[in-house]
Amino acid sequence: MTVALLPLHGIGSRDDLPLPFGFVIIGAVLTLIISFGVLLFAWRRPRYSTIGGRELPRLTALIDNRVVRLVARLLILAAYGWAALALLAGKDLLTNPIFGYVFVWMWVGLVPISLLFGQFWRATNPLRTIHRGLCAVARIDSSLGLLTLPRRIGVWPAAVGLFAFGWLELVQPERTTLGVLRVWALSWLVIMVLGAIVFGQRWIAAADPFETYASTIAEMSIWRRVGGSLRLVNPLAGLSSWLPPRGAPAAVAALLGITAYDSFTNTSWWIRTVQASNAPPLLWQTVGLLVMIIIVLTSFSAAARWMGRYTTESSAAYPRLMACSVVPIVVGYAIAHYATLLIVEGQRVAINFSDPLGRGWNVFGSAEMGVNSAIFNRPTAIAVIQLAAIVGGHVMAVVVAHEKAVRLLPPERALAGQWPMLAVMVGYTCAGLLLLFSP
Repeated sequence: MTVALLPLHGIGSRDDLPLPFGFVIIGAVLTLIISFGVLLFAWRRPRYSTIGGRELPRLTALIDNRVVRLVARLLILAAYGWAALALLAGKDLLTNPIFGYVFVWMWVGLVPISLLFGQFWRATNPLRTIHRGLCAVARIDSSLGLLTLPRRIGVWPAAVGLFAFGWLELVQPERTTLGVLRVWALSWLVIMVLGAIVFGQRWIAAADPFETYASTIAEMSIWRRVGGSLRLVNPLAGLSSWLPPRGAPAAVAALLGITAYDSFTNTSWWIRTVQASNAPPLLWQTVGLLVMIIIVLTSFSAAARWMGRYTTESSAAYPRLMACSVVPIVVGYAIAHYATLLIVEGQRVAINFSDPLGRGWNVFGSAEMGVNSAIFNRPTAIAVIQLAAIVGGHVMAVVVAHEKAVRLLPPERALAGQWPMLAVMVGYTCAGLLLLFSP
């Protein structure tokens, strides 16, 4: 059991034993029992109407300290600069750390970072640091731009960016070559920085796929700012109190669809179909990725709009209001699918990071370290973690959806309004279990 270096997921992918079919059955049964239990016997009134939590004034003061914030931003910017050195001047080999930095550390690593540290990425995003520096030189307010970005834009540009990165990660045939990655990285940097100059820092929040990804996952963190103060909160209260921006349903659908597609392409049916077709594999893969995202978005939006039938408000607003309930499923599936990739390939990136130019350097003392892949000696433990992540994510999603439903719908209609959403969530979870089984 090893991690393959050149399958669909960037530079590596899950290649441990697939989830045993018995675990799939157990997970599906647990999913159904818990879902119906929550729906039929849970609370009838909102339980998390206030975020509450424990206020942490000393920690807030430390994090808000200008020196601490500046040091954190400069450290992250320095890490990006070191990675840029590997991108621009490194060798076009898989030992170049830039590939793992982008596809493993930046993409997969955003999940644990955001869960553990909340909105850390938004506070230290190097794009914001670069833009602030340019504004400081020009002596202008970084929050202002030449034009005002309309509120209705929401995070729609970031949703498009997520699809674009998913295409690069899973479809682009030469994604592990420096030429291709340079074009994508430069395009991302120019679009983000120029957009921030035109529209102010709101452009980065609206258009940067990495910040949108991290900020969305951070809504599940135990750390949350309430009235300017950092608090230790119940993730259920924080997530159910979050009002997602416009375009959030498309963003979470892209996140879930990308991971689902990555699993789906490992199935024997997909491999046989693509190989037997006369159409170019690139076309199959592009359409497949887009269709998977559309399936997630349309099924979720239809279930959310159904809820709107039971109120006097417009049903069009419900996909946005309910987008928070999909986030735990995204996190659960990401952990189940990519945990081993992050643990093993993340070590390889750290090793290669000491020598970005391939000249035998050992700048951080990690070049002589070896990759510890002992986790693959415990396939049962991996299977249990996968099962717990998917089912646990589903449980949290159902609870958040129920909480939102009893807030938004009249008490006598809350139960009827939730059935389609419950069916969709059960479908997502069972599909995730079956895809991890990958027959």
